[in-house]
Amino acid sequence: MSNRKSKKINKNLHDNAFYKLENHRYVSRRDFLGQMAGALATYTLAPSFLSLLKSNTLLAQENGCVNPLETITGKVPVLIIDLSGGANIAGSNVMVGGAGGQNDYLTDYRKLGLPNSMLPSISGQTNNALGLSFHSDSGILRGILANTSAAVRSRVDGIVFCADSNDDTGNNPHNPIYWLARAGAAGDLATLAGTQNSDSGGRSTIPIASMDPTLRPVRLNRPEDAINLINLGKLSTLFPTDKAKAILKATERMSSRHLASFNQQTLPQQLKTLAECGYIQSQEIIDRFTPEAVNAALDPAVTSLFDLGNTSERRVATMVKLMLDGRLGAATVEKGGYDYHDQTRATGEIRDFEAGVLIGKAMALANAKAKDLLIYVLTDGGVSASRTQIDNSDNGRGKLIWTGDSGDTGATFMLLYRHSGRPELRSTNRQIGSFTNNGVLQTSSIVANSVTNLSKAVVANYLALYGEEGQLADVVGDNPFASDMNQYIRFGQNF
Repeated sequence: MSNRKSKKINKNLHDNAFYKLENHRYVSRRDFLGQMAGALATYTLAPSFLSLLKSNTLLAQENGCVNPLETITGKVPVLIIDLSGGANIAGSNVMVGGAGGQNDYLTDYRKLGLPNSMLPSISGQTNNALGLSFHSDSGILRGILANTSAAVRSRVDGIVFCADSNDDTGNNPHNPIYWLARAGAAGDLATLAGTQNSDSGGRSTIPIASMDPTLRPVRLNRPEDAINLINLGKLSTLFPTDKAKAILKATERMSSRHLASFNQQTLPQQLKTLAECGYIQSQEIIDRFTPEAVNAALDPAVTSLFDLGNTSERRVATMVKLMLDGRLGAATVEKGGYDYHDQTRATGEIRDFEAGVLIGKAMALANAKAKDLLIYVLTDGGVSASRTQIDNSDNGRGKLIWTGDSGDTGATFMLLYRHSGRPELRSTNRQIGSFTNNGVLQTSSIVANSVTNLSKAVVANYLALYGEEGQLADVVGDNPFASDMNQYIRFGQNF
């Protein structure tokens, strides 16, 4: 028998050697590896961890050990705060005005909750500590101020979008989380996460055209969930499909018994195994994915700022820690209770303050870790106030009571914390679209009456942080702003 024929027979025997899986069914080596590839093709969690593999190096070096892992460096991570129920953003929180921007004050803000004694045109009634102008008694602003230093606030600026949306419903395509991932928000353990088991990770929906099932957000609500992400996430299911050949090529060089046991290990165990086999030569890579490394409850920077006994703070802490450490690209945190038109002002003020606390603590953590962070705050619809009834209770703060849903008072806003200093803007006008005394001016922009275009404008501003706004159509499928693009972008190139 020739040596060539003998080698072919040995290879066939090698490929068809039998392995016993969890269901006690014996399969051949070829089937075993094929099952791993099948898991890759169908697994919808799809974190980006396996994009760390240098597949070209693995495939090129059939013999010998290589270092298959490298660090993913995504763009600035994005925390999306989804205030479900139809919160007030415009006027009583973030300042809005006419065509001239935030400081082009309206003559009447009563629909937006401000009595005439609190008009922004009165000295001392606005606050620009965050660059983006807020009403000086904004509940959101008070929450931020209570949890940040002046130094942190000096590194922040933002944008407000004037946009009508449906009242008190999750059927607004507000959440651009998939497009943000496509634009470059990435982590080396997962790309997207959310607090709800939904396509967006929150209550809000996504633009239909943005959906990518391979990027569906993993659900994280507490530090233990992050630990489960690495304990349950095995290499054979973490790698995206286009890296399947690389991991299969790596595992093919293991012994039969070693391969069978490898597929049952947790991610940290598998990393250790790869190190022992010579595929990983960096202790830093192994340490990056230990339970201790991803656990927010064991991070002193987190525990010094967040109350992990508070559900909302625990959720934000879990997400932001992973994002700032490079493990996660973008995340949606839903916070309920924002359908607060209960004939008082007090309920809304308390809820707005709570949202501000989350924003402030997220910024403070970014400062502690010397990292950048983008925060996008959205809500489904809006709320309108009585023109005459004032809540003079301690929490009502002498403001007009909220009486009902009103999507035509809708708005969303972005705040960027840039650790190197206050973000660069293209214009001192931080407002996109405009208001009248009665609400959003529908003709003021193409985002004013289209939530899908609003999501695209958010993505355009994200890309603009890197000078890449010209790639908008590649990311979202079209460029609805065309030659008017500059009218919809406020962020300059900051990174």
